[in-house]
Amino acid sequence: MEKVVYEHVEVEKMLHRLDVWFLPFRWGSNIYRGCEHDCIYCNARYTHEYLGMQEGEFSHKIMVKDNAAIALDKEFSKEKWNKNLTVNVSTVSDPYQPAEKEFGNTRKVLEVFLKHHNALLVTTKSDLVLKDIDVLQEIAKTGFLNVCMTVTTLDQELSSKIEPRVPTVEKRLEAIRKLKGAGITVGVTAIPVLPYISDDEETLEGMIKTFSELGVDYVIVDVLNYKGETRQRMTKFLESNYPSLIPKYEALYQTDYCDKEYSKNFRKITNRLVKKYGVDHYDKMYSYRKNKDAK
Repeated sequence: MEKVVYEHVEVEKMLHRLDVWFLPFRWGSNIYRGCEHDCIYCNARYTHEYLGMQEGEFSHKIMVKDNAAIALDKEFSKEKWNKNLTVNVSTVSDPYQPAEKEFGNTRKVLEVFLKHHNALLVTTKSDLVLKDIDVLQEIAKTGFLNVCMTVTTLDQELSSKIEPRVPTVEKRLEAIRKLKGAGITVGVTAIPVLPYISDDEETLEGMIKTFSELGVDYVIVDVLNYKGETRQRMTKFLESNYPSLIPKYEALYQTDYCDKEYSKNFRKITNRLVKKYGVDHYDKMYSYRKNKDAK
């Protein structure tokens, strides 16, 4: 594994606009650039190209935005900014990747959200989020907060292979329990599910049932995309662990996206399961009416 290098930068802006109709937010912000979690299925690795770096550097060359909180405070202070617009601080990289232990930039940014009572969505794969549970609890009390934990599988052996630097499944499930205990809205993204590996109905039901028992408000399940470097990394994973599945993946992924018929059947199953276990409260993902949030 490559040694992680931190590069400190100053930024003028922290907010960027997103125009993806099905997302519950229209604004994003990344406290770090690059992500140490090194998940083999990551579709964000290509973003380093915009900085003149190679995709492969995404997991070990991390840009630390030293003035992230200051820059965000300036943007939120503008008269034209609407604090009801949900901002996701995790559109490309995890705000609770290992770098956060050393630099604490995410906590500083959360304090800016609290100061301005701005609607906030935090997506993470780390129980490190618990270090800021005091600030998150205050944000939840005074405004809109939605914490979304990513748990792709309950199989720790599989998790260790596909997301090698992510905290254990057990730690993430415990983080969900504690966040819910603090009165915070919590969802789960079980993305990506791997076709022919973690996609059978029994496995999916066991996973969704577990999330339901933890009291999560919603669960989003989807299958793997095969964009860019993901295809290369997944192929190596299959060669080492499931070589017999390679022809099936080649047939299923003739483009960057999964076969439409497979996806349709998959969503039919997962939609039924999330309703069965009552984890389909997707309205809690929105700070206010969706049509307004799109402005």
